[in-house]
Amino acid sequence: MRKPRLRFRLAGVAILACLLMVAAASGSAAGANNSEQVVFSGVAFQNSTFPLGTPAGFWIWCESDSGNPYVSNCAGAMYFYALGITEHVFGDDAVTEHADGTYTLAVHSADGSVTCWLTNFLPVRHGPANRVDVSCSAPSGTATSPNAVVNVTGP
Repeated sequence: MRKPRLRFRLAGVAILACLLMVAAASGSAAGANNSEQVVFSGVAFQNSTFPLGTPAGFWIWCESDSGNPYVSNCAGAMYFYALGITEHVFGDDAVTEHADGTYTLAVHSADGSVTCWLTNFLPVRHGPANRVDVSCSAPSGTATSPNAVVNVTGP
């Protein structure tokens, strides 16, 4: 009979220890690591100068202002269907916030097949109602998305 009691007590102590660690971590880090995050998502198809007139699709997430090691980093994906290119893209020191509150994201793929800059324009609206210009050196071309999602959150 004593073994089950000991097992329940040890399980209760382990659960309590886990709860205390979670509470301590969330309480001490919550204010110090707030982050401004920027997400661009859409398809740039207007006035495409990419080969074969292909649109450029994108979903890219970045940390603009942050107190953690990921500040100014971006990660996501871009595609150019007519060219058969779908790549993970990323960038360090990749997000620039301009004085007017717009952003430019600079991303590339590991294999060099994608190197692009994406810039949004004001006003930033909820939902797929934002302009984002895409300019790339690889593959070479430009295009505009008139209905991108641009989401900026943070402190």
